[in-house]
Amino acid sequence: MRRHALLAAYAWLGPIALAGCITTPRTFTCPRAGGPPWHEISSEHFILHTDLPSAEAGRLLGRVERLRAALVAGLPGGTTPASGRVDVIAFRTAEEYQPFSPGNTFGYYIRYDGGSPRIVIPGEFGPLQHAMLAHEITHDLLAAKYKRRPRWFAEGLAVYMETVRDGADGTVTVGGAPRERLDTARSSRVSVSELLRWDGSPGQRQMLDYYAGSWLLVHWLVHARPAAFETMGRLLAAGVAPETAWRAALPDVDPDDPQALLALDGALTVYLQGRLPTEERECHSPAAVGYFEQDLSTPEMHAIRLEIWQFGAGKDVRRLRAEVQETLQEDPANPTALEYLAGLDRVDPLPLARRAVAGHPNDPRAHIFLASALQGPAHAAEREQAFRRAAELAPRNPAALHNLADELFASGKLGEALPVAEKAAALAPWSTPILAGYAAVLSGLGRCSEAIRIQQRAIEAIPDRDTDAQRNALSRTLAAYADTCRLAGEGGRVGQ
Repeated sequence: MRRHALLAAYAWLGPIALAGCITTPRTFTCPRAGGPPWHEISSEHFILHTDLPSAEAGRLLGRVERLRAALVAGLPGGTTPASGRVDVIAFRTAEEYQPFSPGNTFGYYIRYDGGSPRIVIPGEFGPLQHAMLAHEITHDLLAAKYKRRPRWFAEGLAVYMETVRDGADGTVTVGGAPRERLDTARSSRVSVSELLRWDGSPGQRQMLDYYAGSWLLVHWLVHARPAAFETMGRLLAAGVAPETAWRAALPDVDPDDPQALLALDGALTVYLQGRLPTEERECHSPAAVGYFEQDLSTPEMHAIRLEIWQFGAGKDVRRLRAEVQETLQEDPANPTALEYLAGLDRVDPLPLARRAVAGHPNDPRAHIFLASALQGPAHAAEREQAFRRAAELAPRNPAALHNLADELFASGKLGEALPVAEKAAALAPWSTPILAGYAAVLSGLGRCSEAIRIQQRAIEAIPDRDTDAQRNALSRTLAAYADTCRLAGEGGRVGQ
């Protein structure tokens, strides 16, 4: 199992001597230097951190909440709403957002092992932000419901929901064709055979081709074969293997019969040429969204900026160091800034981690920083205690739980690690490393058939950006679990 700290120390950064915020070329102005204040605004499903004026921030949060309500109401097959809140970071201007943007983007969604998913946007909510958020929030809802999510199914449904619209009459409309996806589906068709084999890697095609092809297949299932879609969804939610679910839902389309797949390709071509249907569903979207607002301290505002710095395209180390220095001027024990400082200066992180814990004894980030700095068997007992304290302070943070389960697993305490790893996987069913960690604990306890199922879910959840080496490593582990099951004989369990 790999350990995943809330924030990784960027040890690759060399020592760079640079001044603070005044001499560093930046568009950002600290609140203490006259910049706009930052706020934390919490609603039922989201926590917004922003320097937008309060009224604009409230309207933005309301739009995101209503979009989520529309997705819950409109998603085919219904949903089990995801637990926990999603963090939203909204910059007041596109200029402020740009240093944290991965390329020329209008917003992005982060699923990472350090906590809740995060939305990062400039402080606007236009059609592009609507489509992006609808797509990504759908993934969160799917992860909460479906134990198995073949790539074509998950991405097809996420694209399908990009055009969801809620009306004033208490309904939502789904099924509208996203123009660019429709054009791609018509000009760059991906066969059903390819879609069923797609594991998230680009292969010989553009990724957008796979997304458009998945959307077309899902749209056809939802509107032309609704009973088949219901059967497939029910089985995938129960954890049935995708191929088995396909055969049960579509017995007339044998996935091993090339002619049957070609016939389905032909049916999809005809379907695509016609008028694609839409559907209205009842929606109880809140007319008003209640929220709680409080000022965000300057050190925490800086810490949030530091946490998303790594996603910026430029990765300007001068700006990073200036941000770290400004944070430590306000809060010399800030755990996020100290962890970055250790990487920037390539120094022993342990003294800095102890400073963070002394200054912030109730901050789980400080304890995870300390645990990650306590390397080697001589520090095993203190490291475990640090991970335990982080999990106590953040009992719904999947990374804190995963790190503790990892440490318990490494020290041979598998029985104690199991419920912790299981809870982490329940909180982050979209996280490949957390699912893989849970599978490793199950395998260590001799529950190899369960380990196989969880490892399969981990592979299906691999982000598109992951390398072939990472995919291959997970697949090799899956094969090892399968070998263990074969050796175990009937039931595929060892020691049961």
